[in-house]
Amino acid sequence: MEGYLIRELIEATSGKIIQGDLKSLINQISIDSRTLLPGDLFFALIGPNFDGHNFVLDALNKGASGVIICRNFDDIVKKKLTDKNKIIIEVKDTLTALQDWAKYCKNKYKTYNICITGSNGKTTTKEITDSILSLKYSLLKTSGNFNNEIGIPLTLFQLKNIHKMLLVEMGMRGLGEIKNLTNLVPPNLAVITNIGDAHIGLLGSKKNIFKAKSELLEALDKDGIAVLNRDDPYFFKMQEIAKDKRIFTFGIEKESDIMASNIKIIKDEGMKFNLKLGDSEKKEIFFPLLGIHNLYNALAASAASFALEVEPDLIERGLTTFKPLKMHMYLNTFHNDIKILNDSYNASPLSVKRALATLTEIADNNRKIAVLGDMLELGEKTDFYHKKIGENIVKLSIDILITFGKGGKIIAQSALKKGMKSSCVFSFKKSEKKILFRNLINIIKPKDFILLKGSREMKMEEVLRYLKEKDKKGFFEGEMND
Repeated sequence: MEGYLIRELIEATSGKIIQGDLKSLINQISIDSRTLLPGDLFFALIGPNFDGHNFVLDALNKGASGVIICRNFDDIVKKKLTDKNKIIIEVKDTLTALQDWAKYCKNKYKTYNICITGSNGKTTTKEITDSILSLKYSLLKTSGNFNNEIGIPLTLFQLKNIHKMLLVEMGMRGLGEIKNLTNLVPPNLAVITNIGDAHIGLLGSKKNIFKAKSELLEALDKDGIAVLNRDDPYFFKMQEIAKDKRIFTFGIEKESDIMASNIKIIKDEGMKFNLKLGDSEKKEIFFPLLGIHNLYNALAASAASFALEVEPDLIERGLTTFKPLKMHMYLNTFHNDIKILNDSYNASPLSVKRALATLTEIADNNRKIAVLGDMLELGEKTDFYHKKIGENIVKLSIDILITFGKGGKIIAQSALKKGMKSSCVFSFKKSEKKILFRNLINIIKPKDFILLKGSREMKMEEVLRYLKEKDKKGFFEGEMND
């Protein structure tokens, strides 16, 4: 972020300057006083569990050039702030001001905007798309899970003249949220990975989830492109919304523009499949990611790239050189050929089913251990979905089930009810994670395949961290549990 004046920010946000020079230059933006760097301009955001105004003085004392506030801190600043060159701007709402300023900055750059949403696979699809498109274009993408009303503005502040494309993941927790995000980044190309059950507790029904996700399609202009999952049950409804746009489809089961066929699981390495791009001849490629659901993500990214007329050889190269994300179906290998499949980034009913299926695919005849935490944001259907996962575990013949949390207990009870042996089922409260660690250590045997899966709040990656510490100390090197 270069070349912006405080005067411009005040105009963009309808703010009022309390102290400082209107001609001062703005460097970077910060919303967290803990990571703030000298010269940053601090926005005091207010959330359900925090209030940035409590850290205004901390930010100024750490070298912030100024602060954006929406509460009267005039008396406090006057009493405790000695540097009168610090900028203090008051706005009606700091989050709205952050978004207004981001939109102002975005309008300075002409980028082609690729926006991705869906119930599952958004982040992976975004990263695969980046793996392909960055071979041809200079682009900026949302990092990590910066996919909401705060993360996307922070991404926009990183735009530079070299960026020709903007690759944005859009998440939502309610109706109207994606529509608001498209006000910040109007889509030129919209990708919807799928319509699933994630956040159903917040939206009430799958119909509302579809309605919320389709806000991205509704934001396309007359020249917009829609990339849609042909195998998704909501395909025809999505197609109807985008009927006057260019549509590119991807799928495995139904005839699509971009397709995968002759799929082969290469045990714990990835998949081989024949890729069809439009009318071109199918070509076998290797994709270094596990799980059929990730193949859909690869096809979505390929379809978006194909729609932008990226050459087939670049699409293939972007797929084959893709680097798996650490907490998205990432396979860790320990001594004694023990494998930990870390898919702990988040969890929904569909993603848990897919992760369990992947575990059974790659484990082959080895023991399969599922370590599962709660699936959150399912509302009144919480018990129902956790019971279904328990039933699914029995159908897949998972050898050992270890659960964690209230929802995890329902999974365990359901698996027992469906006939899983009690000696193979272990359930722990959320406060008993350390006990879970110790029990898991006693259960693991050489060549076991272990899945870690749960909603973000459950922090299932801590299990992996514990096992890595044990591995460093040589715990898994000798003969175990003989």
